[in-house]
Amino acid sequence: MTRVLVIAPHPDDEVIGCGGSIAKLAQSGAEVTVVIVIRRERGLADREVGAEEFAAETTDACRVLGVKRCITLDEPSRDFAADRRLHLAVVKVLREVRPDRVYLPHRDDGDMEHRAVHRLGLEALWMAESDFFEEAGPPSPPPSLVLGYEVWAPLGEAQYTEDVTDQIELKVAAMRCYRSQLRHAAWDEAVRGLASYRAVTSAGHGHSEAFEVIRMATPVPAPAGFQP
Repeated sequence: MTRVLVIAPHPDDEVIGCGGSIAKLAQSGAEVTVVIVIRRERGLADREVGAEEFAAETTDACRVLGVKRCITLDEPSRDFAADRRLHLAVVKVLREVRPDRVYLPHRDDGDMEHRAVHRLGLEALWMAESDFFEEAGPPSPPPSLVLGYEVWAPLGEAQYTEDVTDQIELKVAAMRCYRSQLRHAAWDEAVRGLASYRAVTSAGHGHSEAFEVIRMATPVPAPAGFQP
């Protein structure tokens, strides 16, 4: 079974950045875990929204995509700081999940907290694979693929695209679960439009998600004459 970990700065970033890929992997039998680092910041349109309703939006979106487990770290917005405590929290998840594939924001995304979570993810990956930090559990093997997704700033040069034509309606449906976010902007239309643009520029049709390749392990070829 493929194990997948998605590290999202805020609730809904997992849908915008790689919701189609999450659904595609879940449909193939992969076990997907999502970690949301920072809590939602309330706007003027959110005065009547309770904490339970905010939490239900994320739960509903993850259910639509087929996510097995969602973990919220509830860090403060704009006062966010990646200290040792937070690093170890992410390391613990990495060592529990032992993912084959990891998604996190790309290094130049337009929001400062997205860039901070990108650095947090890279540092936590190194820590999880090292022989140190025993309080977070035993070391985990490195994932074979680490991809950076786009949210606020489209990638200037995408090294990898994933065809999510068959999953685009699930991605849009998951985005619509974030009802409070849609009061601020038409993110459901935005995710469909970006996926259409990415597909047109890569395959000529359909819907795709674009990624920065942060790490890709290549399998070691078997020796000549090897018989399994």
